[in-house]
Amino acid sequence: MRDQDHRLRTRFGTTWSVGHFDGEIAFATMRKQFERAAATHPGGVHRFSGTFGGQAVLLRTVGDELAEHICRPFSHLRTDGGPGVPRLTIDLWDDSGTRSDGAAAERRPWTETTVTSADGRFLGQRLPYTVSCLDREAGHIVAAIEWHDRIYIYERAKPLARPLLEWHNDRGIQVIHTGLVARDGKGILLAGKSGSGKSTSSLVCVRAGFDYLGEDYAGLENHADGSFTGHSLYNSVFLETTHLARFPELMPYAITGRLPEEEKSVIILSQVFPGQLSRAVPIRALALLRVADTPVVDVRPASKGEALLALGVSSLLQLPNRSLGSRGLDILARLVERVPCYRLEVGSDFASIARRVESLLAGVP
Repeated sequence: MRDQDHRLRTRFGTTWSVGHFDGEIAFATMRKQFERAAATHPGGVHRFSGTFGGQAVLLRTVGDELAEHICRPFSHLRTDGGPGVPRLTIDLWDDSGTRSDGAAAERRPWTETTVTSADGRFLGQRLPYTVSCLDREAGHIVAAIEWHDRIYIYERAKPLARPLLEWHNDRGIQVIHTGLVARDGKGILLAGKSGSGKSTSSLVCVRAGFDYLGEDYAGLENHADGSFTGHSLYNSVFLETTHLARFPELMPYAITGRLPEEEKSVIILSQVFPGQLSRAVPIRALALLRVADTPVVDVRPASKGEALLALGVSSLLQLPNRSLGSRGLDILARLVERVPCYRLEVGSDFASIARRVESLLAGVP
């Protein structure tokens, strides 16, 4: 086991640990292995052109099954006719058949290691079955994913989350911890700490005809005129497995975790509501969620201070945004000054949640 752990920690020519990560070597080695995989399996190369944060992206995948599954959370971001000049290139290959150390034979415990090169240019992340490296200067992610039935749902439902969050932040699209739904072209952010009802409320709204952009991550873009646009990153939703019974029509699409670490199930909404997925929407309101022991949904105005505190704690501390510092807090302060803010106490009457959110949006210009 110790030898196996050592091999996992020293893949692609470097040690994946803080202070010992050589990003240049890791990226170059992984890129060569991707090119070798593409040359060995030319019929298994798939191309995906899309737009992330309003910018052109080219995603290339080697491996039929990997391409089929890994692109589903991004499927609503696909564009027709090619991406033009991509601002981000993502190269993935299925590494499940290329390992010689036998490491894929047994289930690995959940671990997450994120490292950066000394100059800050390269960011690497190692998950149980995904190894990725981002070249921030070139706008290029390369990743090896061992695709099989043991891969964690967190790796398959929000693939490459850390490098993608860093890339969005580098491009001025600040990633915040919030849900985002829209009605009639007006977007509302659903903010709150974990367990506050963001996922449930987002699903309830989509089921009632809203457009969906996110339930956990959203990209926030501040324009020169002071307005804000919210960008979608994924169309996947995590939901407590015990709460699936509240959405019986979604149960056939749920991917359920198999281990205690996987407390939630995931639903890829492109398989359920393909016509209600949006890429970007103007932000018109902000609602702070809290679960209440009552069926009645209560709405009241929230102070700007309350809104900034709720957004700042979850978006600047829980997400990898600490490096944004005062700049990130300033963007959030501008947001809460720009849009009306409300407190929304979520009860057990799901239908009333969607009605309340719709009435809030109807009242803003």
